[in-house]
Amino acid sequence: MPRRNYPRKRSTEDIRSLFTNVATTNHFEFQLLAFPGSLINFVQKREPLLSTYFLTRELNLLCKGAELPGATFATAQIKGNYMGVVQKYAHTRIFTDTTFTFIVDKGYKVMKFFQLWQEFIASGGEVSQDKKAFYNRMLYPDTYKCSQMGLTKFDKDHFQKLEYTFINAFPVNIVPSAVDYANNRVLEISVTFAYDRYVLGSIRSLERTSKSDQPAPGTIEYSSNPRGDGERPEVTGPVPPAVDPPSSRQEEWNYPQFENGGKGTGSNFGNTYGPGSDFVPRDPATGVPI
Repeated sequence: MPRRNYPRKRSTEDIRSLFTNVATTNHFEFQLLAFPGSLINFVQKREPLLSTYFLTRELNLLCKGAELPGATFATAQIKGNYMGVVQKYAHTRIFTDTTFTFIVDKGYKVMKFFQLWQEFIASGGEVSQDKKAFYNRMLYPDTYKCSQMGLTKFDKDHFQKLEYTFINAFPVNIVPSAVDYANNRVLEISVTFAYDRYVLGSIRSLERTSKSDQPAPGTIEYSSNPRGDGERPEVTGPVPPAVDPPSSRQEEWNYPQFENGGKGTGSNFGNTYGPGSDFVPRDPATGVPI
């Protein structure tokens, strides 16, 4: 369809329904879905009030603000394919850190949890903190990263939703919270999380597919849906036999200058036809005798 060279005229009634069905910012849910056992043991040993119910339910409700995640591509440049044109291509997907804001309860359990989480990350040393020679040593990432952290964005009708699942998240920065005598307001804490990647939508498990779910040897599975017009069943079939590319096939040559008609393969021909045969000059480009 050709592009119009004039703006389309629309009445207010035609577009009223579009602008009365927009998403709002005040309906979302934060969830910490999977904790490492070593992290839970460390936190609950230091602060028994940090129960499993608080970490899996109450902490989620105390999340006041969140950021829907984003990503960017690192690119490289190619020059010279076309005169005066610089082309870019992506080589790495970079996931930016995301920040969540929490309301602090009277027991300060929210602040204690995130402070203890960061303390656990750097607890690999063997010297007590009350010693002068104390030092920080980081633990192995699998022991402190939350394998799944969720963020669900929805609206007041709860009909449509947008889900994000963060993989291997941990608090990389706890923003300092200011307190003063001048104003009396609710204490809040902002925590920035780093993560390996995020998935648009929920995921059930990070386990690998079992061997029984893998296709049998000698079959190819097709499960893509290029047109997006509904479900497409998986189709399996035998793998077609391999065919050598034309460049690897051996072709017969026949030159009467040589004994036995000069039969052989082009890849084996040289300037002679074996010991005792005459030297025959050849065209270096085509290999044809001169």
